[in-house]
Amino acid sequence: MRRLPSVAAATAVLAVALGLGLAACAPVTPPPAPVPASADPRVFILPDLPVTADAPNVSTQAGMLRVSVRLVNRTAEDIPVVTTTDWVDGQGRPIRSTVSAPRLTVPRFGDAVLDSVAPRSNAAGFRVRVEFDPAAP
Repeated sequence: MRRLPSVAAATAVLAVALGLGLAACAPVTPPPAPVPASADPRVFILPDLPVTADAPNVSTQAGMLRVSVRLVNRTAEDIPVVTTTDWVDGQGRPIRSTVSAPRLTVPRFGDAVLDSVAPRSNAAGFRVRVEFDPAAP
């Protein structure tokens, strides 16, 4: 005659199976934290770009305003970016520039420095924009 398992044994087997099933559904690693934007409003990084920026270093070089911004990449992929620096005079009027938008690559787990010099000596302010390079392979 065949004996049926006890209710307690069947409950224990069901609990173990349910626990293993739920454990398999749990994420192994938490999702990455969102990348914080630059704290300085003069540096604008597009929201989908996984790059952060240090505060800009502003100085003068031969009477011209000079801005350096360190971009940091904490991902495992190289990130190609295009940077644009818009300059304004003391009254906030835009200063036209013939300088093209420099392209650079922020290496994986590394950093790159954007260095920009004003096109004229009357430049008093700036805004740096960093976005993904659409021409990158």
